[in-house]
Amino acid sequence: MAEQAGRNKKGNLITRMSFLKKSKLEFFKMTDKGLLLTKILELYPVKAEYVRAILDSHKIDEDGSIKATELLEFFKTLYVDDALRNDDTININKLRSEVEAFELQIKNNDNRIKISDLALLLPQKERLFLKFISFCRKQITSVEFFELLLKYATDKSGKISQDQLYKMVKDFADEIGAPEDHCNDCVRYILALFNADDDSTLDMFEFPRLFNIEGNFLKKLKPHGRFSAVDFDNIIKHYDRDANGTIDAGGELMALIADVLEYADIRVNGELLFEMVDAALDLCEKTNLQKLGSEDLKVILTQLPKQRMG
Repeated sequence: MAEQAGRNKKGNLITRMSFLKKSKLEFFKMTDKGLLLTKILELYPVKAEYVRAILDSHKIDEDGSIKATELLEFFKTLYVDDALRNDDTININKLRSEVEAFELQIKNNDNRIKISDLALLLPQKERLFLKFISFCRKQITSVEFFELLLKYATDKSGKISQDQLYKMVKDFADEIGAPEDHCNDCVRYILALFNADDDSTLDMFEFPRLFNIEGNFLKKLKPHGRFSAVDFDNIIKHYDRDANGTIDAGGELMALIADVLEYADIRVNGELLFEMVDAALDLCEKTNLQKLGSEDLKVILTQLPKQRMG
């Protein structure tokens, strides 16, 4: 009898543990944000390609969240556009009254929805994609962006190939414990949304669109006029991510060169950017193993744009 009771107790514990594991998604659906998201998705089934329009809107905050009302508006617009292309006006009319009532219900609050939370309610194979996008939308410095580029674009082409993008996605999937067999779908979605010329790579004009990169520090520091000695100190502090008092040849220098060229209204592709980094080192008579100080910075700011324009 005691043995049977022990088995029942153990069985009940396993049942309770299974319930907890199984109900994680159900619990999320019961929260305020989960209920909002569930309702939005009931009204408008979300497609992975809708994400591009949301990212391009600049409505997403640094923490990767967006107002529920704005999210609803996006999905409504995109869904209606799809329906009109398919001559499906019946569905639009059927939804109209329900959507209007729901908009009234949520418009007076400031509920914000994390894009990563939306991934919980998407089909399994699309969750990794949305989680990856949400991760990319957290604001990063230009130095962090170029360190990421250098980590994966090892051939100095300034482009991220499909294989390199897969490696990046797989590294992210490993970190969050997502299945590797979802990586191919994630890469396919990213290329479909961000690879404008369909060459299966992301170049220096496409790859940054994945990320929420801070604005050009040089433009913020001094929109016009010459840089002062204090400005030079502030520039070094900003790009000196490891705080060693100098700018290292790598992500720090590449971020600086990219901002210098943009500051001078010079547009270059990835391959040329690598060449300009080498040109900057030549101007300063340094190798890529040496660090750059304030005197080198003056040379780069004054002579590099002239060299490129010349």
